[in-house]
Amino acid sequence: MDQEQKISALQLVSFSKLLQEDSLWYLLSSCESISLKTGEILFEETSFKESMFIILAGTVEVYKKHRHIAYRGGGDFFGEMSLLESKPRSTGIRAINDSVLLEIDKDVFNSFLGSNPKIIWDISKTLSERNREDTEALNTGYLELKQSEEKLRRIVDSVSDLVFQVNPNGNIDFVNESIRTLGYEVKELIGKPFAEIYDGDLDDEKKRYIFSRRTGPRSLTEIEFTLKVNPQSSLFSLATNMSYLVSVLGLWSVPQEMVEEKDVKKEFLGSLLIARSQLLEIKM
Repeated sequence: MDQEQKISALQLVSFSKLLQEDSLWYLLSSCESISLKTGEILFEETSFKESMFIILAGTVEVYKKHRHIAYRGGGDFFGEMSLLESKPRSTGIRAINDSVLLEIDKDVFNSFLGSNPKIIWDISKTLSERNREDTEALNTGYLELKQSEEKLRRIVDSVSDLVFQVNPNGNIDFVNESIRTLGYEVKELIGKPFAEIYDGDLDDEKKRYIFSRRTGPRSLTEIEFTLKVNPQSSLFSLATNMSYLVSVLGLWSVPQEMVEEKDVKKEFLGSLLIARSQLLEIKM
């Protein structure tokens, strides 16, 4: 992106109409241009740096605790609260595609933009509108998420397969109602180590399979293992364990297609296990 293209991009910013073109050139020469690759994280929430950014090209995502909040594109700016309040970032920023940003540090902001009350007013107005939009998006997103979670839970609870979500520490974060086939109630297993219901020793090799980080075509399928029947249940008199064929999928904080990208910052959230009883397979 050459300098002329950057000036054209700066002219899309809401407060640029308050500046002469030579002022835009000064702003461009005084600030650092930053290029981001697709999926690259600019900063995480709670990080601290007194600077704001203008998007010259591309699109970035605003997120909080891995939840989408908004997209920002050419002519948008963000990060201004770190300058106005000198506080840590309240959200994270990730590039949706290759992007070019202009970083305005505190010195440039105070000497060039902060001294112009009309620009401060424009930024404050944009901030107010954006906060309202983002709050609405969060509220709507929360309701939609809760509805989706409830719908998904009903679907998952209706299947005969066992469905587990196991966190990186090996503890059970979720299990569906089908766990009753082993004589357990859902609430008594949440937070418990998966090893407690696994029939056998979980050595390092077995853990690599059961708590796999693989996704997509590389995910593991039809691993055979045995789970314990609850010794306190009436089922225990009929069988002490049951054998399953298990498929395992790694869960990550980024979309599946970005997991293998080396430059993408990501967090492993745990493993999804879907276990199908071999006894059920025979009956079918």
